[in-house]
Amino acid sequence: MKKRPSASSKSTSKSAKASSKKKKSAGKSAKAASSKASTNSASKGKSRKGNIKSSDLTPRVLISGYYGFDNLGDELILKVLVDELKERGVKITVLSQNPKKTAAQYGVEAIKRTSFIDIVDALASANLFISGGGGLFQDATGPMSALYYGGLIHLARFFDVPVVFWAQGVGPLRKALPRKMTASALRKCEKITVRDEKSALLVEELVGEKPEITADPVWLLRNPLARKTSGQTQGASAEPSKTSPSCDAAPSREWTVGLSLRPWHELTAERLSALADCLNALAQQQDRSVCFKLLPFQKKEDTELLEDFARRLKSTSRISVVMVPPEEVLESLAGCDVILGMRFHSLILGLLFGIPVYGLVYDPKVASLLSMFNLAGTTIAGLKAISPDAVKAAFETYPRIDLKPFQQKARKNLTVLERLLDIPASRLAL
Repeated sequence: MKKRPSASSKSTSKSAKASSKKKKSAGKSAKAASSKASTNSASKGKSRKGNIKSSDLTPRVLISGYYGFDNLGDELILKVLVDELKERGVKITVLSQNPKKTAAQYGVEAIKRTSFIDIVDALASANLFISGGGGLFQDATGPMSALYYGGLIHLARFFDVPVVFWAQGVGPLRKALPRKMTASALRKCEKITVRDEKSALLVEELVGEKPEITADPVWLLRNPLARKTSGQTQGASAEPSKTSPSCDAAPSREWTVGLSLRPWHELTAERLSALADCLNALAQQQDRSVCFKLLPFQKKEDTELLEDFARRLKSTSRISVVMVPPEEVLESLAGCDVILGMRFHSLILGLLFGIPVYGLVYDPKVASLLSMFNLAGTTIAGLKAISPDAVKAAFETYPRIDLKPFQQKARKNLTVLERLLDIPASRLAL
């Protein structure tokens, strides 16, 4: 014989059923609201599957990268991208850590990179979402970079905006979560271009298809304050402009060494001292005075480290610590005789300026760059045994460099954008 439920149990059962009905009703309302918001956003935007409607005269892009952090390398990538898109009549919005500065510096719309509402609003009118360039998908600095940039790609696709994974370096990706997010984001992209072979191999490992290999956009930097060193062949955009000061116009009596360092967990005090000892010995071998120019490519991160390093240099009283805006760092680089670079773009700029470079390898992207040009360098761990004679020999036997093949590869990044935005051939600026 079954027991009859008590009054209290009946009451509890009724309350539970009522609560369940309310939850279902609330769930339906939330779904309806989400559907309505998606519909409204889609109606605001243009036809995004494929190219732009013929009635839309001006394509719009939303750009995501490590912008607004005062990192010279990333800002140069953005400069190249913005300059090229403007020539093609594209309206630009940039996700930035410092929207006001980005807007003023590049003459574009800019929004806070963490403002979800502003990002959704920008996606509502975007024809293309550009993720890159730079090294966004990596976990060397932690898992959040891949999660953030991957999340933006998923958000763009939620609003039916095509995504291009543009001119990026990928990796390292050692942890499971960043790898999964990167693979998931890559599968959402309309087109993928990477800047080196190692990145292409990693992308192929993650998604089963090898992407198009192009080159870093900074190879297309227009009219840098370049110069030619003897025995080197420069690409078209590395030609010095008529208004740029020539480093060879008035030969210097001193040997100028540019140095780029960045904080890194392997760059210990012991290794910094070993590098300083090497440079001090190298300076003493010179038959002229020596000036070290310490170049902060990211002011907040690099300044303190470079100031500390300056105190370790004893070879000359003329030690320049340059903590300046990007345009002045470019001028300082142009005046160097050689560059020892840890920052990836310090080496690219050295090559653009026709200055012999020596790499301090902290990341696979730096090793890859040195390998492409058969250039010398040492790992951060190898600084303990760095030899002034080896560094001197590397500069004295510096190879001939032809940048044109890399600039041609970099131009492929622009061709990809033109195709995705359906820009007529009459408006191309190649």
